[in-house]
Amino acid sequence: MGNLFKTDSHIAGSIIGLGLPVIAFMLLYGLTFLICRIVSVDISQYISAIKLASIAFNLWSLRFYLVTRKFEQTGRAVLLVTFIYIIVYFWLQ
Repeated sequence: MGNLFKTDSHIAGSIIGLGLPVIAFMLLYGLTFLICRIVSVDISQYISAIKLASIAFNLWSLRFYLVTRKFEQTGRAVLLVTFIYIIVYFWLQ
């Protein structure tokens, strides 16, 4: 798994681009769930914002691979997956 982050390939970028928003969604959903349980608020009104914020987590990896590491293929794959996530998000709304 350590070599995945150090390779310049479309496959690595796709895996990172698909996995990071899923992990971010789980973390943000869990945090929001805990806060809403404490304050006793309905969590269903925040799901859309959580989805959008989890997609935005790809911007960190996009900048990291394009600017810091200079990995063009990995950065392009992350960008493509991010665009697909955004299109699907607005299509399902």
